[in-house]
Amino acid sequence: MSTRGYSCLEGKVKDKCSSLSTEEKTFSLLAIGECKSELSADSSSNQCWPKSGCTIKATAQAILALSKSGTDTKQAEDWLISHNTTPSGMDWLLQIESNNITSCTITYGSATPVNITVNDDKTLSGNAGSCLTVYNNYWFRVSQSCYGQEFKVSCDKSFLTTLLYKKTTSDVIYVSGDTHTASAGGTTAETVSSFCFATSSLCDYEGSLWASIVLDYRGYDVSSYLPYIITMMDEPENRQYLPESFLYSLTSNFRNELLLKQLPEGSWKVSDDKFYDTAVALLPFQAETITEKTTAINWLGGVQGTDGCWNSGNTRDTAFILYSIWPRAISGVEVDEGCEESGGYCMSQMSCSDIGGEILSSYTDCFGASICCSKKKTLASCSEQGGKICAGDEECSVSTVEASDTSICCVGTCEIPEVAISECEQQAGFCKTSCTSREKEIAYSCPSPDVCCVAKKSSGVWIIVLLIILIILAVLGIIFRKQLRELFIRFKTWFKSKFRKGKGKAAPAGPGPRFPPTSSVRVPSGLVSRRIIPQQAQRPQAPPARAAPVKQPAKKTEFDEVLKRLKEIGK
Repeated sequence: MSTRGYSCLEGKVKDKCSSLSTEEKTFSLLAIGECKSELSADSSSNQCWPKSGCTIKATAQAILALSKSGTDTKQAEDWLISHNTTPSGMDWLLQIESNNITSCTITYGSATPVNITVNDDKTLSGNAGSCLTVYNNYWFRVSQSCYGQEFKVSCDKSFLTTLLYKKTTSDVIYVSGDTHTASAGGTTAETVSSFCFATSSLCDYEGSLWASIVLDYRGYDVSSYLPYIITMMDEPENRQYLPESFLYSLTSNFRNELLLKQLPEGSWKVSDDKFYDTAVALLPFQAETITEKTTAINWLGGVQGTDGCWNSGNTRDTAFILYSIWPRAISGVEVDEGCEESGGYCMSQMSCSDIGGEILSSYTDCFGASICCSKKKTLASCSEQGGKICAGDEECSVSTVEASDTSICCVGTCEIPEVAISECEQQAGFCKTSCTSREKEIAYSCPSPDVCCVAKKSSGVWIIVLLIILIILAVLGIIFRKQLRELFIRFKTWFKSKFRKGKGKAAPAGPGPRFPPTSSVRVPSGLVSRRIIPQQAQRPQAPPARAAPVKQPAKKTEFDEVLKRLKEIGK
């Protein structure tokens, strides 16, 4: 499968690089080592891409491809770093906690130190100055104008401090970095560092994703960009970029969230292009063999074109799929040995720094945005990381990390989630991947990639006709209630009479009596005499005088007359 894919891509790219887009050149260089000079020429003074209008995403992707091919990308990296800003829509909180009532002093900037109190219920009280205001009684909210300042905290009893962050419109709170502890009289320091990559002073979410993993690969500290990426990942317009993939590459977290988005067929689809989305999703797993990757490969085999390419011969998607799932070295030769064969470990630069490892820069064979680290990442248990394992019906309210004893360790609180009802379901619709022939799609929102379906309405004409008929019959019944009552009584009498006659005729003739019924029979003393009636005479015919009132012809005439009246009214 991959051999056919590489053959198709080479046929589309070789000697045709000048006609390709910047993104096609980038992924062609990553996949088969083609278009290097054309990609360099597409830059604006080797600083940013494309020269027709530089973007964060295109520049970051070009840095990744060119740096892996041995090109110096320092100018472009400087350009990328210079294009950052402080994101809006986020709150940063300073947490000061102690097991006892504690008096603390906070010092920051040139302001006079302020005194606050941590109460026994862990609430905070006191005026902390212009940079800090009490938020929900338990934290201090840091003013955006004070980001970058160092907050020094000292208390008269043992205490801890940490920084938290959240989206302004959300109640979900995330823990940033490490928790700092100190004994009585000791001091801790906290500094808010919050950035995003931006164009025209506006945060670029997709650009921030690509810039973060590329600069991390190039050895830069990108931890100050993670809070923005994490808090804004659930925004509807940002889900299409699959941020879980980038965050897993950077932090080794969000693995489960990423894999759970795989569709049953094997692909990922969060935007309009499932081929590109699948390549993004599997990018962190270039050196891994997981079940989800095998399922995706099987799906790709079923949708591969006859020419070997994917998505109707799309050059970008074909190159990205090959690089993400079947990567080769930049020269086009399969990688047989390198970092891991020499005792190193491929991981993100951030993960290597967190475990105190050394970056082995002489090994450049780690795929994607990974570097070669001298230490292997060992996971602590969930409890050692200050987390807990949530029950099956609970969700973590803060964030999850991987641990040695579980893949979902909750750093926060476990809560039973509220059942979210989509706009579609509120309108009596159903969220499905596609509507059936008996349903129609309507424009109410559903979780991506589902659409809202409702059953097609029938005309309902027959119901109206039936109601009209029932109303007419009810009216006729009221008008002719006396005649109908009389008719019913006569019909009932006629039916009973008919039933009796029929039953008498149908009775089989029984055997004759054993002795003739005669009055001369002597009855022994002590018994009462009785007449023995022959069986065929058990039900004698009614006297003619009684049967005379029932006149069949007359009854039939009255019945016909009533029916005639009903027909005339019906007209």
